[in-house]
Amino acid sequence: MVTTMRIPVVLAALAATALCTADLTAQRRGRFQRGGGEGPAQPPAVPRAEPQPGDSKKPKTHLAVVGGDVYLGTGQRITGATVLVGDDKIVAVGHNLELPEGTKIIDAKGLSVSPGFVCVVGNGMGQGRGSPWIDSVNPFDPEIKQALAAGITSYLAGAVGGGNAPGGDTAVLKTAWGSVTGMVLAEGTVYGMNAQLGAADRERFNDLVKKVKDYRKAVAEYPAKKAADASLTAPELPQGGDRILRVLEGQARFWLQLGGGGFSPFGGRRIGASNDLGGIRAAMEIAEQLGTGVVLQKPMSAWLCADEIASTGSMAVLCPRDHVPADPADPDHTGSNLASAALLAAAGVPVAVTCPVGGYGGGPGVTTGGIMGQDLNTPHLDAAFAVRGGLDNRKALRTLTLDAAKILGVEHRIGSLEAGKDADILILDGDPLHYRTFVQLAIVNGKVVYEKDKEPFYSHIHR
Repeated sequence: MVTTMRIPVVLAALAATALCTADLTAQRRGRFQRGGGEGPAQPPAVPRAEPQPGDSKKPKTHLAVVGGDVYLGTGQRITGATVLVGDDKIVAVGHNLELPEGTKIIDAKGLSVSPGFVCVVGNGMGQGRGSPWIDSVNPFDPEIKQALAAGITSYLAGAVGGGNAPGGDTAVLKTAWGSVTGMVLAEGTVYGMNAQLGAADRERFNDLVKKVKDYRKAVAEYPAKKAADASLTAPELPQGGDRILRVLEGQARFWLQLGGGGFSPFGGRRIGASNDLGGIRAAMEIAEQLGTGVVLQKPMSAWLCADEIASTGSMAVLCPRDHVPADPADPDHTGSNLASAALLAAAGVPVAVTCPVGGYGGGPGVTTGGIMGQDLNTPHLDAAFAVRGGLDNRKALRTLTLDAAKILGVEHRIGSLEAGKDADILILDGDPLHYRTFVQLAIVNGKVVYEKDKEPFYSHIHR
């Protein structure tokens, strides 16, 4: 059971030291650890937070999660470690940390500690109606507690554009129960478009990209030219170029829909085309044109061209549960492949996972519906399917943590337990991806917002 208490600084340091002396293997720590888990890692060389821009105030409160097996979300695990939090940020992760006086201690000995899960597509959970999102999010939506019970601490809300020009109204929201301001992490970090455009639409897109690139060049040259000619006016961003500019400057991700078949109401399986290589290669052309990677939305045939995708710095959102039968006439080059996530990861492509779009109440993302009966309860399930297809456990956890955050363009804030990042932390009673594991406690923005024994979902289950 997770407990909390306050102890003086000397006792805190002694307690942390004692808890960190047992450095057990992944198979022997936690309740349901399995082979293939994240391998042990050395503590970070610098266990204290780097000074952040504008960070002149010392934290008012401290919290330390002590003695757990810490899955950093980067592919590393530190046994018997401490995660120190100052206000809403992670201050340090490692062994033998000096705990400030008055630090609130959470004893995680024998438990697992993980970054909060990041869902790349979500619905409900108090999400609101659109920008400005802070005006309509509901921090007291009961679905927030349900999401926390499943480990979800962040998700992408809203509509990713899918037309013939960049569009979309999205926000990365947190399941910050009781806090309106704490719910909205970022707005406008994801835009979308169709990858396969008609000739006229492609010409318009090409022209817009060229104009935006010319604008960026003009802005860079403007100070020197202004110094030589005081009458010179500042460059103007071309109409409709704001989204492209944000993508080019790394402030937003560009998601591309590939086409190649719709979805069946039976089990979320795609129907129609058994190969979307044309859409993938059209997306790669756009990535090369932009000079920056794009995000492929559920690429069915990505396993056939993983190296091509990697060469552009692109990423992918997959649903390992989607299944498309191969064409009997060409089974080696058609259909879906359960090993897609493993093949893409091996090529260096960041991958995030999500649930299928299906019937029986299943929407376009993680919701209280879905073909498994409430996908909101099982975000780890699709990562486990990727493991079934050959993806290493360490990389599988990244599909719900750091790589998912990258695909949303917010990896500088969430997705891993590193100094300076938001304190979104799970304490679990086993391997984060094991089907029997329960979240014992969830922390969002440095605050405990869920405790298993105090909520109705799973408090009656004891193992």
